[in-house]
Amino acid sequence: MTTTPERSAAGTGPRTPRIPALRDGAGLLRIGLHLMLAALPLLAISAHVFGVVRMQDSAPILVIPLAAAIVALTVLAPHQGDRVVADGMLWGIVGCAIYDGFRLTTVHVFGWWADFIPVMGTWITGDPEDMTGGAVVGYLWRYIGDGGGIGITFFALASAFGLQRCSRRTAVLASVGFSVFPVWAGLIGTVWLAERGQTMMFPLTWVTLTLSLIGHLIFGFVMGLGFHRSRAVRESWPWEPLTGELPVARTALPSPRTPHTPPTGQALDPDTWELWRRQLEANTRGRRTHGVR
Repeated sequence: MTTTPERSAAGTGPRTPRIPALRDGAGLLRIGLHLMLAALPLLAISAHVFGVVRMQDSAPILVIPLAAAIVALTVLAPHQGDRVVADGMLWGIVGCAIYDGFRLTTVHVFGWWADFIPVMGTWITGDPEDMTGGAVVGYLWRYIGDGGGIGITFFALASAFGLQRCSRRTAVLASVGFSVFPVWAGLIGTVWLAERGQTMMFPLTWVTLTLSLIGHLIFGFVMGLGFHRSRAVRESWPWEPLTGELPVARTALPSPRTPHTPPTGQALDPDTWELWRRQLEANTRGRRTHGVR
């Protein structure tokens, strides 16, 4: 008995995801909102250091209400691309935590520089004397806002350029590059260019430059591995990449029971089904050419 690959309800072939290219205006608008929210926590820090807008004002008036609205939209009207956003946020938080494992060791064990995150938290609370409350608020902002926001941005941009079908090395290199520029470069630019940047955040020395760069390299490495491992970026990004159609992944055919049939009951992904179908047609033509019936 010959087993055929799993087909769609119409019986015309395997079920493939519909790629709306650039026609899904509502979905693209939502991704744009996610990217805008993802950028705000870092921009709010820069705006505060440059004296443009205090974080005590930007956090409750802009960042938190927009975050609440987007969370409500995601819950009440989910979209396929939200899975990519969620994975990006998760891996951004994980990368930030591992980065902090290195950073806090250099702060509290070796004493090479100070921890300005609790101070940054007091910019939001408005109470510079309450460093405990500042530490809680500051690290929530750092992990969810900064780390999660960077993760969302990278996952969305990398998916838009089709990196989900590239090798692990390519994904990691792209993520590390993104963590260095614009993320690390933006941090150092803020500290250097702002009049009170080195007073409010940390002094720029070869030690702080090296340590902050190493931390961002760690962050980018973890985030790149997360992107490569994410099923969401392979299965849930609903648009055609800006570079064109997704390239066909190099998928090895499953070991068949016979030279031209797949294993019984095994569901094949669309690319593998197409490769198997072509192999089956080639085998059939070859058997006919040699007079085999």
